[in-house]
Amino acid sequence: MKKYWYKMTIITMVLGVFTACSDDDEPKIPAGPIAPTNGAYIINTGNDGANNASIQWYDREKLTVSTDLFATANGKNIGDAQDLCIYGSKIYITCTNSAKIEIVDRKDFTCIKTLNLINEAGQPIKPRYMAATGGNVYFTAYDGTVSLLDTTSLSITKKIEVGKYPEALTVANGKLYINLSNYEMDGTGKFVAVVNLTSFTKTKEIEVLLNPYDTSIVGEDGKVYFISCGDFSGNPAQTLQCINPQNDEVTVICPASKIAMKGNKIYVIYAEYYASADPKRISVYDMNTKETTEFANYNDFSNPGAIAVDPISGDVIIIDQPYSVLNDIYIYSSDGVLKKKLETGYYTTNIRFVTE
Repeated sequence: MKKYWYKMTIITMVLGVFTACSDDDEPKIPAGPIAPTNGAYIINTGNDGANNASIQWYDREKLTVSTDLFATANGKNIGDAQDLCIYGSKIYITCTNSAKIEIVDRKDFTCIKTLNLINEAGQPIKPRYMAATGGNVYFTAYDGTVSLLDTTSLSITKKIEVGKYPEALTVANGKLYINLSNYEMDGTGKFVAVVNLTSFTKTKEIEVLLNPYDTSIVGEDGKVYFISCGDFSGNPAQTLQCINPQNDEVTVICPASKIAMKGNKIYVIYAEYYASADPKRISVYDMNTKETTEFANYNDFSNPGAIAVDPISGDVIIIDQPYSVLNDIYIYSSDGVLKKKLETGYYTTNIRFVTE
């Protein structure tokens, strides 16, 4: 984690600026019990070691962002926050540096259980990303494992070694697809591991471009879409690829640093600082025509660091990540018209929409 944090901090300092502002002067909506069906949870990972992560609620109709749900409901900060998984009546939050998973009640965000993660030697296990299916939540951890968290007993019942420094994962065709990152920056992190969910065994590794990292999405076509980040110096360029889970064949699609998908459209941020062949841009890739068109002006942002698309409204949200200060989200209609800009928390990394 420290190596990635240091590398990404340096790049962000070059790309970003040291001030943040918002043209939305409305105060944030106070947190509290909400009807969590008409929007999304915003994950603010927080600055390294600062204990200032937060979880906010985005209301798609009002175009508002709440204050910190976790702190308000529980009277304490969450620490850091990496990923959030909405499943059934509960929400699961991985906290990497805090080496824990917080399980909260979906209706009011009060903490139900905290899973403190340590190994047999008492050393912290750092959880990363999650995926859920079949009554279980699966999460990767930096000890090289994927664990099965039973959502009834709220306990970890199975664990399997998959490879060094697993990151984002997803479920497709009865299998887990798990990015094995190049965390150690030694050139070996260039595989996606495959785990059979029925037997919960690792069946293979699929070789891909260097450093598959924090993106793993199943498209409406059933394929697994992921981004390899290279060595963060343009070698190789950050690239979107997909795996066909029917035969595990890999296809290279286009340069990309972050993506969001809806239907046949892939919304792409390409923000590689050292890129030479392709300019930094925010665009839309049509999977049918294979054409790319500009969606938003890259230069309107200090450091566009993530993108999400609302599965209900089709709105596209671009996260601006200036270094060390509060971030902003920009809400666009699907045709690229800016609807609103809202201030969020520190280091906003993910937006998880409620779809049920």
